[in-house]
Amino acid sequence: MKKRGIVNGFTFFVAIACLLTFALNMINGRFLLGDFRVYYTATANFISGGPVYMVSFYNGMGFYKYSPATLFFFLPYVCFPFKTASIIHFFILGVAYWYTFVIISKLITEYFFTGNLKHEVWLIFIAFCCILIHFAREMYIGNINIILLMLCCLSIRNFLSGKDLQGGILLGIMVLAKPYLLILLLPLFLRKKWNAMIWLGLTTACGLIIPFIFPGPVISINMYSDWIKSILMHSGDFPGMTSLDYLFRHLVPSWPVWGILVIFISIFTLAALFILNNIHQEKQQGTLPGLANIDFAFEWLLLIALLPNLIKTDWVLLLFSAPLITFMVFYVASRKQYWWILILVIPLFFYGANSDDLLGRDLSHTILHSGLMGLSNFILVLIALYMFLVYRKGIFSINHQPNRP
Repeated sequence: MKKRGIVNGFTFFVAIACLLTFALNMINGRFLLGDFRVYYTATANFISGGPVYMVSFYNGMGFYKYSPATLFFFLPYVCFPFKTASIIHFFILGVAYWYTFVIISKLITEYFFTGNLKHEVWLIFIAFCCILIHFAREMYIGNINIILLMLCCLSIRNFLSGKDLQGGILLGIMVLAKPYLLILLLPLFLRKKWNAMIWLGLTTACGLIIPFIFPGPVISINMYSDWIKSILMHSGDFPGMTSLDYLFRHLVPSWPVWGILVIFISIFTLAALFILNNIHQEKQQGTLPGLANIDFAFEWLLLIALLPNLIKTDWVLLLFSAPLITFMVFYVASRKQYWWILILVIPLFFYGANSDDLLGRDLSHTILHSGLMGLSNFILVLIALYMFLVYRKGIFSINHQPNRP
């Protein structure tokens, strides 16, 4: 994305979206940022010696579920009154949304569609509109999923540039916040990125040790114990309506409790086989420059997009599919295969148009509670995978055409 395009086009749109969301929430008395209130109050309690885990901070269900180390990242907010801190956090999230799509744009144009693609800013705009509902939701609750997605994209970009130290540190910070991001170890391990894994391990270890320095070993041990209990409690009680396990439980009356483990192992195994096949083909097609980076980038984006289908989480985590959606938008535009729009419009509708304001409370809740949002995300992931395989085959064909006399 050209600098001028960022400043005059996409930046302007995201800024307007943030300001409108802020103004409407203020006018309607909905500037609550419930999740941020949990982070803020838990951090304040951490400083004062109060309880952090296993206690509700918002509406009887706002439990702090991040690691003790993550509290240190929220410390600067406690220097301000909650209202001021909320406004600061709100606009930090807005900047994170803008910057995340800037990084996604660079990943897509540097490693996939490297030609001079016209209307690039418009394509980013379209991709952003596909996750606009998730943007509005996260800005309303004040969660930090977009920051985690931003770090995910920054991490893979560093790995692709050979900066294992920076990439490993960023991934370590993400794992401290959300341990399920350890799934990204899969491509690192299979691709033998040992330096990246070492820096990831060191960052994670340092983050876990810091609470033993402050507030001290005894309190830290209790906090870690409560953190694990909180995660287990959340996993047991939370419905996770975007997960495939939730979908199967509603479709198959006799679906076993351990079914979620079967789903995770199956998809994890298929992902591993996909990566191993890519590595095998890279060795066979060694004359093709940049193929390993193309494969590595897509594997990374594929895994983070699958997370909402594998774990029990709020539906706002569906925004983790934003990079793959952007890939699909660029794929359709670059190949001028606009008939794909007729196929994509249905899963994109259930994925990104489920809003009480748009559909009404009853219909919106029906779509969510029937598991259609999670199913549509999984369908979009499969479509993106198909497009990638076709795209990859096309690269190989172009670079191995016989020389004509």
